Amino acid sequence: MDEKCPIEVVTKKIEENKIILASTDIGSYKEFTDIKELQDCSNPYDVFALHKAALIVCGVIPFSNCSNPNEKEVTLDELLSQIGGGFYLSTRAINIPRGSGLGTSSILAGACVKGIYEFLGEDIDFQDICKLVLCMEQIMSTGGGWQDQAGGLKKGIKMITSNAGLDQHINSEQIQINDVALKELEKRFCIIYTGQRRLARNLLREVVGKYIGCDPIALEVLYEIQRISVLMRFELEKENIDGFAQLLNRQWESSKKLDSGCTNTCIDQIFYACEDLIDGRMICGAGGGGFLQVILKKGITVEMLRERLSYVFGDSGVDVWDCEFWM
Repeated sequence: MDEKCPIEVVTKKIEENKIILASTDIGSYKEFTDIKELQDCSNPYDVFALHKAALIVCGVIPFSNCSNPNEKEVTLDELLSQIGGGFYLSTRAINIPRGSGLGTSSILAGACVKGIYEFLGEDIDFQDICKLVLCMEQIMSTGGGWQDQAGGLKKGIKMITSNAGLDQHINSEQIQINDVALKELEKRFCIIYTGQRRLARNLLREVVGKYIGCDPIALEVLYEIQRISVLMRFELEKENIDGFAQLLNRQWESSKKLDSGCTNTCIDQIFYACEDLIDGRMICGAGGGGFLQVILKKGITVEMLRERLSYVFGDSGVDVWDCEFWM
């Protein structure tokens, strides 16, 4: 985004025997000396819920103070003495609005895990980061996607899959796209901000409920989404950006069948306003707000799309954001 990787995490040792958490993009800062405050991470509206969950899954602090009521409760001072003193953890999402649909919280969580492990002098691989992020999202009660974090932890355009079951093993394969096709894709790919946000866990509950209930339409659509994803990889590897754009449209139609809340009047109007400028369209993440992704028609520029949206939507917040692929 704007020629920068927008996710940043800082960890460092401090002299005082306390833990300091900060979210510098929103100006939040708090010092903790009570371990019970750090163990309370189930409120997704708590600005430090993600930081606290990262400390828990990385083993810096326990999930609950003690499993045996006869045991003495551990204090924060005792825990910090084991790692040599106080600890500072800050996160920053540069110029990305909340509820963007870009998987920001999951990628931030992955960065926190990586940062804490580096601070402790420990190595951690891709699979373990993914598993710990999944644990974080469960204890934060956000539900979480199985694969949100995987997209931002490695460079490149990837095909991400996992086997069925609770013990998730995420496979991340680089799509072999040549320089000519990549250049065309970068030229034609755009993201549009809707000016709205939506909490993804509401969508997750609806979709998971349909799946567990064996809703026949939901099961059929989920199978179709998997099938289209494989075809999209094929079209990219065959340098067919037009074919990829058409499959993106099919994914969009499938997503609406799975959850009607992934679109709304605003999103429909944005796509309608630029229909003659784009070949492909899709939401980012859960939809219902955040960002949209489009593939421009050949010969259409980003500036032409930006001018159209500005003319139709004025100062409402709907706009094209500059982005590029992290390769």
